[in-house]
Amino acid sequence: MRTRRRSHSPAGVSLLEAVIAVGVMAVAVPLALSAIGSAGVVGVSARAETRAPGIADWCRIELEAARRGESQVLPPILAREAFPAGGEVLALAFDREGSLLGRVESDDFQAGIDRLGDERVFFLAALSGRPDDRGVVVTVNVEYPAARPAERRDAVAFHTILP
Repeated sequence: MRTRRRSHSPAGVSLLEAVIAVGVMAVAVPLALSAIGSAGVVGVSARAETRAPGIADWCRIELEAARRGESQVLPPILAREAFPAGGEVLALAFDREGSLLGRVESDDFQAGIDRLGDERVFFLAALSGRPDDRGVVVTVNVEYPAARPAERRDAVAFHTILP
């Protein structure tokens, strides 16, 4: 009858193997989490840059309506006149898809706004205009995320002329 020989190596993981595994995890986990966080930031920026031209166009339409005194969200704006008046902010709120939600007060614009009524705000558009010999040069800054204070938001700027 044959006898089997037993191995003298212990079953399980050695201390050296455990230390190496912990070291690999200590490097890999933060790198993976960093990559996931970066992907989120890139996604938000991509969404904003995709929506920004439509938001800027919507702002132009509202400014033209305000020039005629027909805007539902903006006060009347006179031809060849700078806006907004002294230190105020003329801002509009937009949802995730870039649809207009309404006007935002200066304090809410500066502090950041998460909701306007029942709707969640994702983008803010700050509007300003200065007269020149061709009409009014309009700047639309599409800012995101709307919940951050103004100094911490990213922005995409658009310029046009209202004759």
